[in-house]
Amino acid sequence: MREYAKVAFETGPFVPGRDVVPVAGRVFDDDELTAAVEACLEFWLTAGPRASRFEHKIARFMGSGHASLVNSGSSANLLAVAALTSPELKDRRLLPGDEVITTAAAFPTTVNPLIQYGLMPVFVDIHIPTYNADVDLLEGAITNKTKAIVLAHTLGNPFDAQSVADLAKKRNLWLIEDCCDALGSTFRGKNVGTFGDLATLSFYPAHHITMGEGGCVLTSKANLKKL
Repeated sequence: MREYAKVAFETGPFVPGRDVVPVAGRVFDDDELTAAVEACLEFWLTAGPRASRFEHKIARFMGSGHASLVNSGSSANLLAVAALTSPELKDRRLLPGDEVITTAAAFPTTVNPLIQYGLMPVFVDIHIPTYNADVDLLEGAITNKTKAIVLAHTLGNPFDAQSVADLAKKRNLWLIEDCCDALGSTFRGKNVGTFGDLATLSFYPAHHITMGEGGCVLTSKANLKKL
């Protein structure tokens, strides 16, 4: 496979003005190709030892207590919202009709899980040029029906995660960080996805310089006990 990778995929230096820049370019080498083939030869049709090792390593890399691997970032967002509808959360459980503050400009699957569970998205405007939610508008959007905040770090640009986390804690709101565009981004020296109660990641090539598609839900050790 390493020999094949060199023949099939090895390219020369990039030449500006001549070479095409793909919108969702994959960056990989013989290590990734060999690992993919090894996984196929093992013929695990569901999550197996490689998935478990990945969950452990991505949680450690992010500085999170736990990670659950799913098929996509969209599914990760759905799972994160679903977790907050659990009866185990008692009076903090998200119920149909509850309000959830989110951003007015976002990928559809940041908002779709809220609608799927009968929650009421409350949109706040964005800040340009980051295209993140304007965090100065969040407190004014909170009502007695507000139960959570779900915001994305748009295009890898972190929003002021510390201020939002502080507000969520003060008002007893859940905070889900949609980090599907922002794996590896940091805010004040700390990985995004570690400020809130839950966070989602994506490994789709259009989001990041990586190979393959998948998603992940992160939670802290403290919240793992609740969820």
